[in-house]
Amino acid sequence: MFGIHLGRSREKIVAVADIGSGSAAVAILAVPKDGPVRILAAERRSLPIEERSPAAIIAAIGAHLIGAGQHALENHREAGGKMPHSVYAIIRAPWTRSKTVTARTTFPKATSISGKVIGKLAQQALAEDTEFARENILEAGVVRVEVNGYPTSRPEGKSGNELNVSALVSGCDPGLRASVNSALQQLFGSQPVTWRSGVHATLSVMRVTPASPDEFVVVDMASEGTSFMVIRNGLVTEYASTSEGKNSILKRISGNNMPDDTLTLLRLIAGGECHDPACEAVNAAAAKAEPELVRAFGEAIAKLVQRQRLPNHLILTTHQDLIPWLSGLFSRIDFAQFTTTTQPFVVSSLKSLDLAHWALPETAVRIDTGIHLAAALVNIEERRA
Repeated sequence: MFGIHLGRSREKIVAVADIGSGSAAVAILAVPKDGPVRILAAERRSLPIEERSPAAIIAAIGAHLIGAGQHALENHREAGGKMPHSVYAIIRAPWTRSKTVTARTTFPKATSISGKVIGKLAQQALAEDTEFARENILEAGVVRVEVNGYPTSRPEGKSGNELNVSALVSGCDPGLRASVNSALQQLFGSQPVTWRSGVHATLSVMRVTPASPDEFVVVDMASEGTSFMVIRNGLVTEYASTSEGKNSILKRISGNNMPDDTLTLLRLIAGGECHDPACEAVNAAAAKAEPELVRAFGEAIAKLVQRQRLPNHLILTTHQDLIPWLSGLFSRIDFAQFTTTTQPFVVSSLKSLDLAHWALPETAVRIDTGIHLAAALVNIEERRA
């Protein structure tokens, strides 16, 4: 026990905020030198399902972030925990949008590649892109370097005649960022904040997942909408979105049930554990809603195939209770016309079990996939620091 105590005394305490389309979460993490981070406390608060203006949603998310953070910190302090020394903030769609920018240069003769040359080329790629206003950029960082056409994770010191540098750049809604920043200052004072997009978090985890395919489509369904991203060779090549999300789907299929009750029924149905009239009603409502959902998702997916057809692998991230039904929806023939092989999508989902190597909650700490993914990202980035 004495050895364990010494090891844990060297852990870094880090806070991470995870901002969804209609929710906010805060987790307090203990980051060891090696192994999974420990999620010491966590809280997510979601907006009730109702119509709101974007400004009202932003204000409510800021308030929920403060409430969730205060609750997580209170639980952490009661357990004798120390204040975090740094903070991460992960902002998801629709508040952020990400894209990959690339720049290329050639040398008259074989040249040793330096960090300075890579940085200069990355800055050139960012300067040539005009989609995002400079003041609205959330993050910009190199995600892929190719020397003589071959990708390498350790380019510095290599010799080559050609250098390609790709950077992920993410823009963020300025009002949402200001609201989140204000809330984090109330919670953690002047602690430094590392800003990341939801795309960055997902790609970081997928890159270190051995079974991850080289090319795939990410479908990230949040409360207020769904984003679609095509990933080829570790880069975001296409992006689209739709306003159909968890809340709109629950509105369609809940009937007289509360949304949380509907999610419970969907989980029971997926497990073959529910055969009463309430489950039959949800099944019937879901079947009735499918054609309209297929139309909405199909319109978004069609925007992704303007240059080439899509990879067959589809990674789905959303509320765990929606995954079985949505996996069936996306794996059907309706979307086969968009894929490279004209075969249905091969659907898999990102679940907490997939992230256990990077982060684990302490006993009695309840988390969702979003919090788990955020904690995994912190572990990955802290290891690189």
